[in-house]
Amino acid sequence: MNFSQKLGLFILIVISVAYVYFSFFKAEGFHFNPVKNTLPEELETLPEELENQNTDMPEKEHVYKTVKVYVSDSNGKLRPVNRQCDTALEKSCFEYAIKELITAPTKWEKSKGFTSEIPPATKILSIREGSQSIMVDLSSAFEGGGGTESTYTRVRQLIKTAKANTNLPVYLYINGRQADVIGGEGIMIKQPLSERSLDD
Repeated sequence: MNFSQKLGLFILIVISVAYVYFSFFKAEGFHFNPVKNTLPEELETLPEELENQNTDMPEKEHVYKTVKVYVSDSNGKLRPVNRQCDTALEKSCFEYAIKELITAPTKWEKSKGFTSEIPPATKILSIREGSQSIMVDLSSAFEGGGGTESTYTRVRQLIKTAKANTNLPVYLYINGRQADVIGGEGIMIKQPLSERSLDD
């Protein structure tokens, strides 16, 4: 093969390579993407569907239940005031009622002459609700100060509030011990709590 033939063959090879390159690799209709084109279409959209499932989860419905809390009116008589228990936020509307009793009355209720004999320092140590009974454990501040009449009133507030918000027997504990006697005056309490718990 002479020089001219070799040169012609080289030019032919160059032209062939250039033709293949521009025909297949530069054509607009050909894109080599082995990852995307080999995945099923449904897998490509899966992350978006999962994201929609997470963001579209329904919120827990807010259902309000009226609970009653007992405070004293301007004449010293125990009267119920209403609170709205949000069942989506509160694990127990009975527990919510006791919490509201400890902090009652509200500013508006105070302006209307309502008062409470429950000492402000009283803390709820625990409220245990079972299928057969409920235990309310309060701090010792509940039985301190105010005299005999004040102690009777605060116990009646607790009894009336508890019985208005459950049909189960409720037992009062002070610092983890059942409160059969309460206050420095030694007031006897019959358990479970009832309207007759303070009767002699």
